[in-house]
Amino acid sequence: MKNIHIKKPVVYYLIYLGFLTYFEVLLRMFTLHGSFDLIPYILNLWYALILTVLTLSFKTTRTILFVTLFLLTFILGSQVYYYYFFNTFYTAYSFLRAGMMAGSYYREIIILIQENLEVIFYYFLPLIGLAFFSKKLTASRLPLKKVLIAVMVFVVLYGGTLIQITLRSKNDPTCDAYVYHPEVVASVKALGVLTSFTVDVTRLVRENLGLANATRIPDVDPDPDPDPDPDPDPIVYNVLDIPFDTLKAQTTNKVLLAMHEYYSSRQATKQNAKTGIFEGYNLILLTAESFSHYAVRQDITPTLYKMVHEGYYFTNFYNPVWGVSTSDGEYVQFTSMIPKSGVWSLSESAVNDMGFVLGHQLKNLGYTTFAFHDHTYSYYNRDKSHPNLGYTYMGVGNGLSDTGEWPQSDLDMMKETVPMFINEDKFHIYYMTVSGHPNYTWRGNMMATKNRNLVKDLPYSEYVQGYLATQIELDRALKYLMDELEKAGKLDKTLIVLSADHYPYYLKPDMFTELNNGTPVDTTFELYRSALIIYNSKMKGETITKPVSSMDILPTVDNLMGVAFDSRLLMGSDVFSNREPMVIFKDRSFISNAGRYNAKTKVFTYNKGVVENPQYVKSMIDIINAKFYYSQKFLETDYYKIIENSLN
Repeated sequence: MKNIHIKKPVVYYLIYLGFLTYFEVLLRMFTLHGSFDLIPYILNLWYALILTVLTLSFKTTRTILFVTLFLLTFILGSQVYYYYFFNTFYTAYSFLRAGMMAGSYYREIIILIQENLEVIFYYFLPLIGLAFFSKKLTASRLPLKKVLIAVMVFVVLYGGTLIQITLRSKNDPTCDAYVYHPEVVASVKALGVLTSFTVDVTRLVRENLGLANATRIPDVDPDPDPDPDPDPDPIVYNVLDIPFDTLKAQTTNKVLLAMHEYYSSRQATKQNAKTGIFEGYNLILLTAESFSHYAVRQDITPTLYKMVHEGYYFTNFYNPVWGVSTSDGEYVQFTSMIPKSGVWSLSESAVNDMGFVLGHQLKNLGYTTFAFHDHTYSYYNRDKSHPNLGYTYMGVGNGLSDTGEWPQSDLDMMKETVPMFINEDKFHIYYMTVSGHPNYTWRGNMMATKNRNLVKDLPYSEYVQGYLATQIELDRALKYLMDELEKAGKLDKTLIVLSADHYPYYLKPDMFTELNNGTPVDTTFELYRSALIIYNSKMKGETITKPVSSMDILPTVDNLMGVAFDSRLLMGSDVFSNREPMVIFKDRSFISNAGRYNAKTKVFTYNKGVVENPQYVKSMIDIINAKFYYSQKFLETDYYKIIENSLN
């Protein structure tokens, strides 16, 4: 056996094909519940061919083979860990910023690897096995003629497969994933991780070169007008005097024309009994790390409990997770837009005109505006995005203290920052908290350790206790904030709004079952149920049962504070308006008054008493597809700048 040498190129091809097929199966077993789609395996046939050709184009074939296989093993295996951490796969955009993420989350990454060593084992097993036979793998460098022939074969086969995909129905998930790349998990499922990543790289390169990507302008009616308001008083709409007809006349760009037509024909929301009831009030807006309704408890988080139940009490509030977890959660709350897939939307918005978000809206009304974050100030490029949102921004490293704890204390952040604004006449403050950040171990989370004695007797596993302990720190921070506002005589004239960036996705399914009193949590919809706080110390409590999401926060706060805004430009809506409620998820599932649509199964489940209406479901799907499309174009075209210029 020692004298046997494997020289045939076909063996190299079979090795590559075997590895790629094996990795595709592993990825689906670890992350996609073993789903099977044929296209990824067909495309791997052609990837194996081109990798073989490239390998045999060099003299050191064996070295090139192992370097390539190691890179494939590392990159594809890291996608599994990324999915475990963020509930999505990384894109080319995030891959290029991996150093920033690893620098901030190295503790969590180490623990994640330790808890899931089987991923490393199974991914590196074939490479280790192949190493035992590596000396037998020898091959001569392919002549240039054969290389060119093989490349031509690859182009024909690979290109033919892609053409076949593009010829499918526009509603086919594989065609949609390849041509328009709507959402990374759906794309990986339909195309495989390599093709999805390739498509994403191509899109990123084209955008950086200023080249247009594939565009499919939705042919859809905008949001329907709800039933007429029976109020006999004159109807006033939440609109600005935007000259859409003039804008249409000034451009020949098909996308901009479609955008002007879409926004001008959408039905605006009506002003209502809640319009302006907090006009002139101070506003404190918080995005709370991994906050959830499970953390709202009268025994250990009494301040959160009081604010949730004595303010506007939302029984059906959902906080969908998007592709870039915390940053996208902030983006949705700031803009009432759906984040663009494949990029950090909030970071990308740093070069856009963001004049219609709360920071600028209230700053223009004479408010002092600050934004604070008790973690590294530049993470997710907040040092660029948040000043562009109208705030004087401070984080750890550009104004706030570094205590050396991980995570840092939200209470300490309040103690350091409240004196900066408490004596201002009118202020709008934004907080991005960090105390609730995973991991939730006593050893790895200082906030969990700090509050351990307050949760140690609760009937939960230690990790769940650790999660609740971190939320106690948020509760203490809010208690301090409210006490200081009261001392300064500002509490009664301050509106506090709080929601999470995302659900606590580091908790495992059995842990959610614990928190849910022993009942498993539905992962399509109920996993994203959360709590929304809209609270003022003098307000009359009210229960809101309609479906609401974080996308509705901006228009709702604008309406409550009497801020002039154009409801046609926003994808969410004022929750006190009579517009059809719509909770949208990243895979395009949705919840409405009529029921719930599961985009994975294509099934709409009607609420009790609702008459089945297939046309209603189709129209809602079309409306949601349009919201995704125009949200993306809103970011890409800097549409607020176009609107701002038209109003001046």
